[in-house]
Amino acid sequence: MSAKPQDAGAPPVQLWSRDGFQGALSVVTRQTYAPDYLSVQGPHAPRRAVLERLTPDDQDDPEALPTTVATSRLGVKLHVSGRRTPMPYVVRNVEADEIHFIQSGTVKFETDVGCLTATEGDFVCIPRSIAYRYAPTGDAMRSVIVESPSVLKLAPPAPSGLLNVARDLKHAEVDATMPAGGPTRLVLKTLDPENTVFMLPHDPLALGVHLSESVPVWKLNLANIQVHAYLPEGGPPSQFLQSGTGDLLMFNLSARPGGRPPVHINADFDELICYVRGPGAWGGCTEPGTLTCVPKGVIHHGPSEDVPEGYQAWLLETRATMRWTPKALAVAELMETGQYMPHPGAGK
Repeated sequence: MSAKPQDAGAPPVQLWSRDGFQGALSVVTRQTYAPDYLSVQGPHAPRRAVLERLTPDDQDDPEALPTTVATSRLGVKLHVSGRRTPMPYVVRNVEADEIHFIQSGTVKFETDVGCLTATEGDFVCIPRSIAYRYAPTGDAMRSVIVESPSVLKLAPPAPSGLLNVARDLKHAEVDATMPAGGPTRLVLKTLDPENTVFMLPHDPLALGVHLSESVPVWKLNLANIQVHAYLPEGGPPSQFLQSGTGDLLMFNLSARPGGRPPVHINADFDELICYVRGPGAWGGCTEPGTLTCVPKGVIHHGPSEDVPEGYQAWLLETRATMRWTPKALAVAELMETGQYMPHPGAGK
């Protein structure tokens, strides 16, 4: 149950909506606080996890791929990486576009369209079938990786305002000094139970020059994505990125002025939120890298986003029904959906 059920004096308002924030809706009032629940059984339950409590497979094993924390029948997946050493191979995901969010550390990406260095708060886009490898420039890093079978593209509500593409969007650049090297393994990620591995005579990421203006690998920092606020009562955020099919949307959910969101039933989208860091707390989320998940159809309220101290967070909405993996469930806990704190019944 929530420690702060509702705003004082206001009747509990419940919103049901289709297509996330864009479709049909219905609003009613209730005599009770709908997000409260005593217990839940089954996989379609709200949960939260502090990602620092998870030890990714690639943290101690250089040969390992990132650890999968959530999957779906639509192919949308979430992974966590905590690599301490460079990848000793090159990866090409032939099934999905990838967004790598750098939670901590500095990471150098080498791809077959160029190189870039990403820092804390950067989203890095690696489209389907772009070969790449990455390594921390220091002792450690932590990233959350979103996989989408549908093409991902920047999709702000207007050409300017939410994003300043000319200033803040940085593309990979060719490093012509990279040596061709010797035999290199290329791992093709597919939906098969095991990956396909090619042994190439040279490093496939060693390039000459760009012959086209288009460079599909880019980075964009969360701090440079503006928040969209409606004053005085508040309103939904605006996406900065979406899939070509519209089944995956990403939003900046960092601190912004306005009223607390209404109690909500999202009919079509699972909502996954990553609380990146403070200084301010977002409701019950105080530890950097806290991942929350409210499945579609589960009544939730959510904390106020009007936090004067400020905080950073991002929201992933997907039509895919996400399921936590056993490794993720081992560090996850049941969540109440008022302030997104651990549920009082967790662990009982």
